Amino acid sequence: MTDVFDLEALRRRLAAAPDSAGLKPLGLQTVVIGDGALEALPDVVADLVGARHLSGPVAVISDLTPKRRRSADLLTLVTDSLAARLTVRGVRVGTPGHRVHADEETLAQVTRDCEGAGCVVAVGSGTVADIGKAAAAAHGAAYVVVQTANSVNGFADDRSVLLVSGVKRTTPTTWADALVVDTDVLVEAPVEMNVSGLADLIATFTAPADWYLATLLGMDDSYSPTVVALAREQGPALLAAAPLIPDGDRAALEQVAATLTLSGISMGVAGTTAPCSGMEHAVGHLLEMATMQAGHEAALHGALVGAGSIVAALLWQRVLDELADGGLSRVLVPDAAEAEAGVRAALRTVDPSGNMGEECWRDYERKLARWARARERVELAAENWPSHDRALRDLLAGPQALVAALRSAGAPALFCEVTPPVDAEAARWAVASCHLMRERFSVADMACFLGIWDESCVAALLRDAAALGAGR
Repeated sequence: MTDVFDLEALRRRLAAAPDSAGLKPLGLQTVVIGDGALEALPDVVADLVGARHLSGPVAVISDLTPKRRRSADLLTLVTDSLAARLTVRGVRVGTPGHRVHADEETLAQVTRDCEGAGCVVAVGSGTVADIGKAAAAAHGAAYVVVQTANSVNGFADDRSVLLVSGVKRTTPTTWADALVVDTDVLVEAPVEMNVSGLADLIATFTAPADWYLATLLGMDDSYSPTVVALAREQGPALLAAAPLIPDGDRAALEQVAATLTLSGISMGVAGTTAPCSGMEHAVGHLLEMATMQAGHEAALHGALVGAGSIVAALLWQRVLDELADGGLSRVLVPDAAEAEAGVRAALRTVDPSGNMGEECWRDYERKLARWARARERVELAAENWPSHDRALRDLLAGPQALVAALRSAGAPALFCEVTPPVDAEAARWAVASCHLMRERFSVADMACFLGIWDESCVAALLRDAAALGAGR
C-alpha cells in the first residue's frame, strides 16, 4: 500500500490535473499504514513539534472505550511511547457506557483541556478524530490521528462532522498533519466497525453522481473528475477485500484503510464532502439525529450509509428514466412558504423545540434560491442530456451490485438489519425527508423538483430495497 501514499506524487498528480485550478492544497503531510506503524508515532510527533517550533505538552485525546494492540492497552502504549520523549497530557472524553458525540458541550470541554498544547494526538475512531481536529484548530496546534478502526472516511480530510442545534453539520476545521494506522490495531478493532468503513465507502458508487448533477444544473460549481477518481480507482481492490474483512485479513484491512484515506483526501482537496456524501449520507445523518434526540445510541454511521446507498441507487434508476423522457423540461421551483412549512414539520417530528427545523430551513432556503437562479443551466443540460446520461450511469453502480458488496463483507444492506435496527416508520421518515436537511443538492432533490418525490415513491423504494436485500 505504500505507493498509494506517496503524498508528494499525489500532489504532483493533482497539480497536473486538467481541473487542478479548483482544488485545494493537500494539507496531510504523513500517512503511515501497515505493520508496526505505531512504532513511528514518537518520531512523527517529535518531528512535527520540532519543525514548527511548537511548545507545550502533547495532548492525547481518547474516549473511554478500551482499545488493544497485540493484547496490550493501546492508549497506554501511545502515552508511554510519547512520554519517553515529550511531555504528555491526557484528555479523556465521554462517559462510561456511552458513545461520544461531537456536540457543543463536548467540543468546549476538549478545547479547554487542550489549551496550551503544542500538538494534539487523537486516539480513536471518527468522532474522536473530528473532536481532535476542532480542538487542534482552535489552538493552532499540530495534529496527529492514531486511527483505531476502519470505521469512516473522515480521518484524512480537513473538516469535522459536528452537532449544531442537534443537526449534523460538516464544518471546516483542520487537516491532520499525520495519520498513523497500525494493522495490529485494526485486527483487534470490533469487526462491525471495520465493516462499517467498507459500508461507508459504498457511497463512492452513488454520491459522485449527485455531485455531477448538482454542478451540471448550477447548484454546485466544484465537481472534479480527478477527485472522484482518487477513491473510485480503488473500487476493484476494495470489492476484492470485502469478504475478507470479517476474518481480520491484514491485507484486506490495509486496503480498506488506504481507500478510506484516499476518500478523505478527496473531500479535503475538493473543499466539500460531496465526492463521498450524497443522499445516502443525508438519510444516515437524519437517523442518527433522531436517535440521539430520543436519548438512544444510533447505529454505526457506515452501516446506515450502506443501507442508504441501496435506496439512493434505486432512486437514481427512477430519476434517470424520468430525465431520459425529457424530465428537465418539467422541473418545478417549489413554493418557498410551502417548503419552509414542510421542512419545519418534518424536523418537528424528532425535535418539538423547532431548533432542528430552524437550522435545516436556513440551508434549504439557500438551496431553493440557487435553484431559482439555475434556469439557463437546466435548459443547457436538457439540450445535451444524452451525454450527461452516459456520464451519470458511468458514475453509478446498480443496487444489486451494492447489495452484493455489502453482503460479501457481512454488512447490513437494510435499515432493519443495523444495530440497533431502524424501524419501518423511522426509515420512511428519513428517506422522505433527507433532501430537507442541508443545502447540498442530491438525487432526492431532483426527484422532488421532477414532481415524483411523494409517499408512494418512498414506499416503493423501500419495498424494492427490502426485496433486493432479501435476495429476491
